[in-house]
Amino acid sequence: MIGQKLILDIRYFCEDNTPSKQCRKPVTAMPQSLLTLLSNQNIGGIILFSENIENASQLISLNYSLQAHMQKAGQSPLFIAIDQEGGRVARLPHSILPAFAGNLAIGASAHQHGNIFAKNVGEHIGKTLLPLGINTNFAPSIDINSEPKNPVINVRSFGENPVQTAELGEAFVSAMQKAGVLSAVKHFPGHGDTHVDSHSGLPRVDHTLKEAQSGDLLPFANIINSAMPPAMVMTAHIQYPALDDTTIRNKKGELQVVPATLSKRILTDTLRNSLRFNGLIITDALDMAGISQFFTEEDAVLRAFDAGADIALMPYTIRNGKDIEAFSAMIERIAIQTMESGEKVKDLKASYQRILRMKQHNQLARFVSKPKSWWLQEVGANREGLSEMGPDSHKPTQVAKSNSTLFIKGKQIEKALSEASVTVLFGKDKLPVNKSKWLALMPDAARCLAFEKALYDSRPDAEYACLPLTVLPNKALTKRLIAQTDLMVIGDITPLHANYELGGADQPSLLKQRANESDIKAFSIQAMQTAKSLSKPVVFAALRMPYSAKAAMEFADIGIATYDYAITISEDADRKDRPSNKEKNKETDTRISSQSLRTLIKVLVGKLEAKGQSPVTWK
Repeated sequence: MIGQKLILDIRYFCEDNTPSKQCRKPVTAMPQSLLTLLSNQNIGGIILFSENIENASQLISLNYSLQAHMQKAGQSPLFIAIDQEGGRVARLPHSILPAFAGNLAIGASAHQHGNIFAKNVGEHIGKTLLPLGINTNFAPSIDINSEPKNPVINVRSFGENPVQTAELGEAFVSAMQKAGVLSAVKHFPGHGDTHVDSHSGLPRVDHTLKEAQSGDLLPFANIINSAMPPAMVMTAHIQYPALDDTTIRNKKGELQVVPATLSKRILTDTLRNSLRFNGLIITDALDMAGISQFFTEEDAVLRAFDAGADIALMPYTIRNGKDIEAFSAMIERIAIQTMESGEKVKDLKASYQRILRMKQHNQLARFVSKPKSWWLQEVGANREGLSEMGPDSHKPTQVAKSNSTLFIKGKQIEKALSEASVTVLFGKDKLPVNKSKWLALMPDAARCLAFEKALYDSRPDAEYACLPLTVLPNKALTKRLIAQTDLMVIGDITPLHANYELGGADQPSLLKQRANESDIKAFSIQAMQTAKSLSKPVVFAALRMPYSAKAAMEFADIGIATYDYAITISEDADRKDRPSNKEKNKETDTRISSQSLRTLIKVLVGKLEAKGQSPVTWK
């Protein structure tokens, strides 16, 4: 029963017993030792990461081997889960599923389009995941983003309005679950008003109980009581004293306010009893610093179960054979401690039955009710797309024409959402711009290349230069380029994006010298001041959160928010020379592109009217 209450990550595994911390061999096909662990311990599920995914056919084979092994061993089918929220949290490659612009963009489109994009994105994600063998998605995030400095939620939120967040979250959940994929809404009781990332620390929310009920808790309450409640609710590694100010002793011997993930008052009294949630309560990953720096693996699992969690996510890092032995021993100790209390055994049995009912009701075994070849035929493994299918189909559909495949539909939704959400924050009267010489200051080299492609697609006659801000450029050179240009565009990503999001176009040696956020802001303001002194028009593009536009208003003529800074890297994109760019590196227009930057350019040159509305107060 305890095994069913655990979902493990299989990101890396080294069969040669490379030490855990050094093991970086991605699991793209299941080693026998991991399969044996899953069946011997009756593990409830696994979570996939981008390292586990190469292409569609490989992913189907991986997931099929997992479910077929459990079926052969006579065990319950697995929850095969992923974090495919859309936006900046997307594990599948763009060649299988577009990331879309994300939840904040959906929020920006809502005043005009209502919940249509929440529905379309949720449905499309579900229809794509299910035939790949993924039956559970840890999405959407329904946190209320009310803290401008929030480093972890920000664009993952639908916005700052609890009622709108509830409506959009409900549409997303309903559409995805109708497509056959279970939803886990997150992060309960609400991670939006924090300035600490629970991956690296333990945030604290100091809202009153009244504020909690009308704010953070409202989307959870409304969606739980909707016609299609989520299968799961995921906890947050945060302290929320208004809901539980109990102190517990951590592994350092210090007293601290209990994290929500380990709080019985929050998980059982509030979520299970007050909000009447009948589904599965799952923890956020227990290897995150918000938990792991204060509690041992064993203690964290025991406390989470005692608090009322049905499933502990990523409770133990398994990277080699020694880890398998240590993990199995931990399960044994947890079982012994559980058996010492009649109340704990009663709770364990109730939780175990909830899990089995969820699996049976949602027919998780159906993936292996058809041969693997059926799924490989059903889901094309090439970039041209995936054939459309429904969860109750009994035979492969005809391969759809290229303009009606699921993949092409996803690209259409991606483009439509980007164009429906883009927002002019200020300077609308100064649009469109009709300038020949463009200078861009972009957050990195990949965005420089993507901006160039977008510009030449709309204005092939334009002259263009770009300075990546990965490492701050020479000030004299910058001033000289500003003097020579007709228009300067500043691309801003705040909070600053991670190294893995850079796109690989910067020289690796530069990453060690990468500029910090405050220095980039200071440099950008100085560049805007220089442009203003030379009477050069300035566009400030907030590519992530619109909050950063407030400080730019004094120096920029136009402010635009895209809510999305994603780039797409394609090695086999169509190659075509631009008439005015024949001598340039073809990598510029064949490898790296960005839907959000294409949309930005369209607005600037007058090919698109921006109708989005910021879902957060930015000034």
